[in-house]
Amino acid sequence: MDVFATTFRRMAGVLALGHAAAGVLLLLSCNPAAALYAQVKPTLKVGNDCLGGVSVLAPKLTTCTIAGTKIRIWCPNGQMYEGAIEHGGPQASIARSLCNMSQVP
Repeated sequence: MDVFATTFRRMAGVLALGHAAAGVLLLLSCNPAAALYAQVKPTLKVGNDCLGGVSVLAPKLTTCTIAGTKIRIWCPNGQMYEGAIEHGGPQASIARSLCNMSQVP
């Protein structure tokens, strides 16, 4: 009976560790803005390939319309994202979320 109990405890521990790892992965992948936009590499200078003018949403946080119904977002940290236009134009809240900005100065 001791062998059965020891094996059962080990299996329960492995199962609990698997659930914890799955939870951490789910938590890390839950950025809502990441579902709509993709990071672009290598980055371009601000304003390259824009069809219209560049919109400044915050200091060093800019967006512009590119080919068709897509926009490009430049973050203050140098990252650049592209995605589909939603609700008529670039949303400041989505851009802040993508750029990991908690508050616009």
